[in-house]
Amino acid sequence: MGSGADNAGDDMVVGRTNGSEERTILVAKGGAEGGYGEDYVLRVAIEGDQVLRFVHEGVDAVHTKGTVALPLGGSLGTVPPGNGLVATGANGVVGYVHAAPRDKPHEQQVQAGVLGSGTAALPGVFGRGAAGVVGYSSGAARDTSWEAADPSAVLGRATGIGVRGKGDDGGVRGESENNFGVEGKSSLAPGVRGESAQDAGVQGQGSPGVWGLGPGAANGGLFTSEAGAQLRLVPRESRSPGPSGPTTPSAVLVDGRNPGPELPRNGRAGELTTLQDPSGTCTLWFCVHDSGEVPARWAQILLGPTFDGRA
Repeated sequence: MGSGADNAGDDMVVGRTNGSEERTILVAKGGAEGGYGEDYVLRVAIEGDQVLRFVHEGVDAVHTKGTVALPLGGSLGTVPPGNGLVATGANGVVGYVHAAPRDKPHEQQVQAGVLGSGTAALPGVFGRGAAGVVGYSSGAARDTSWEAADPSAVLGRATGIGVRGKGDDGGVRGESENNFGVEGKSSLAPGVRGESAQDAGVQGQGSPGVWGLGPGAANGGLFTSEAGAQLRLVPRESRSPGPSGPTTPSAVLVDGRNPGPELPRNGRAGELTTLQDPSGTCTLWFCVHDSGEVPARWAQILLGPTFDGRA
């Protein structure tokens, strides 16, 4: 068998390397009667879908490779790299794993740049890199410094919501062994927002279930309510605590000689805080008046006698 084509206009030869200094275009034309016969222009396949090789691996149907960057220097700069494959259609590229049957109605319904179909055990689309998958909404400008900030499996950036999930068994799930499961960050709004029509907006389970940390003088937690109590502590069932009787609790003396503990001058009415002295004794304090032209006013919440825990 002779060599393949060397120049534009030569016949292509199968089983050989063919070269040309000009592009090659294959155009499908409709038949005179009955229209075009098949639903493809070019098909590349393996006989019987199997072929034995000298090495233990399969055979790919098509390999494509675009140009790499070409630095020319000077005012010409660098010629950017080219793509391996550019496809345009109802879907730009459609891919199926072997175990997934083709679904043409599904292809017409989706219409995406890339459509990947897997099975219950195999992914439809798999990406690996510094970021495995990067997605931008049509109105968002690309931000390469944001992409490179940390290695992530999925990155989403949008003029609206970056990543949105909806599922019958949870919308978005995050897992980690040594750090946070889900992180939310915002400069001007809450870092994490939860909302439910008939249940809790946010549920936490752990030790503790929910942990709030206020930097500096900020509150560790803030609770508001339109008409009900700002906070509810669900009581545990317990035996009767025992007989009741009058008692006189001990209060921290606050007068001209004893100014009391150092509580915030700019406190807000409703704030609740605990203090622990060097001996380990803990006291409870409540802000009864906002700060204004005068410092905030605080009062100690007096408790009954102490006893040893037995549970």
